[in-house]
Amino acid sequence: MRPLALYARSRGVPAALVVLPVVVLIAWSALHSPWTPLSASLTTLAAVLVTTTGLAGQDPELDRSTAVPWPSWRLGHLLLAAAVAATSVLLVQRLGYEPFDAAFVVRDTAGMIGLAGLAATVAGARLAAAAPVLWWAVAAIMPPAGSTLGRVVTWPLGAPDDTATLWTAGVLFVSGIAAYSARGGRR
Repeated sequence: MRPLALYARSRGVPAALVVLPVVVLIAWSALHSPWTPLSASLTTLAAVLVTTTGLAGQDPELDRSTAVPWPSWRLGHLLLAAAVAATSVLLVQRLGYEPFDAAFVVRDTAGMIGLAGLAATVAGARLAAAAPVLWWAVAAIMPPAGSTLGRVVTWPLGAPDDTATLWTAGVLFVSGIAAYSARGGRR
């Protein structure tokens, strides 16, 4: 087998690619009427959770003992996960009459992928979903705020052209990608 196929199988990528359209379609069909920032963000979160399930291999000892350039593989994994998650949400929302702004979906996907990468690095790959879910939950229950801190906390639901939400998602994305690529999932 080729290294890419082995890597994908060890991380559960084929299963995630099968489950992703189903999850996104179910989330969209349950939440799209009307399609709001809350429902669009929740659908994006569901896509990110599916694409980041395999941030660690089955055998940590095997990962540590091989001469594979893991930072490159991990970087590619997260970048591909972000692209696939955002694309799936953007495609499925075209089924409705009120597609959401692509900048909103891309920003949310990038920030949540970064959060998953940070959580995998700090707490382990099994808990990678915890950070995006918790941040999204806090943002969903907080009232809309006009302050910069409030906009930073509620970035998943903020306007796509708001500077504070863009910077927050960008910083989370870059730091999560960098941390996960360099260190991998905590064992």
